[in-house]
Amino acid sequence: MLHSTEISVAEYQAGNYHRVIQFARYALARDDENAAAWRCLARALVQTYSIVAAIDAFENAALLQPLEPQDSISLAIAYGAAGRRGLSRDLLMTVANSDSIDVEGLLQVATGLEALDEPRLAMEACRRAGKLAPDSAQVHYQMGYYAQLAGQPVSIGEALVRHAINLEPRNLHYRIGLASMLIRLGRKCEAIAVIDHLIPKQLHEVSCLCCLKRIANLFFDGDDLHRARLCAQRIAELTAAASEKGHSPDATVMQ
Repeated sequence: MLHSTEISVAEYQAGNYHRVIQFARYALARDDENAAAWRCLARALVQTYSIVAAIDAFENAALLQPLEPQDSISLAIAYGAAGRRGLSRDLLMTVANSDSIDVEGLLQVATGLEALDEPRLAMEACRRAGKLAPDSAQVHYQMGYYAQLAGQPVSIGEALVRHAINLEPRNLHYRIGLASMLIRLGRKCEAIAVIDHLIPKQLHEVSCLCCLKRIANLFFDGDDLHRARLCAQRIAELTAAASEKGHSPDATVMQ
């Protein structure tokens, strides 16, 4: 028969976060020094956006055993969400400078630092990730994004994003990010060229309303009314689907 802690781990892997919380609390009721139960509870609370409770659970786990890098990142981001910005930044930088962190962890650190309005530090986290994985398109794309936020010359951000596209030519997200940058610079013909051969072929992959509106306007300004209408139809589909589910479509885009 499985113990409550083992059940909570299994439920977490299955994505049943409320059941994770339930069984982790059963385990802690029997043994409040069960580090594994505290970790499961904390992770599930993060997934259910119970930030203050998640912080408390992570801190209790850390008193019993050192946190894994991923859990330290989650705790740091939770600190930031709770308004404890200095503590969040310090913990993120500590994790970023550790020898045990991998590329994915460094990119998460960078995202956490961006949320703290620290784009220069986010760039540094990406540079460290780049040393570990020089051919990672995601590393170059994020670094290009943070370069813009940090006030670096436009040419630097553009070069980094273009390099990401060279590494993953069919990544529509990267291409839309570059197109958005070029639109702001008034280089609309170049922007169309960046996404030209992927729209409408991959239009179904775009779930960001801001992106779709920007692309629709770009095609409209270029007198490509057919593709402008297709973008408008995609916007209508996403809006209708979101209304049925009671939430907004994804609005993530390189600004």
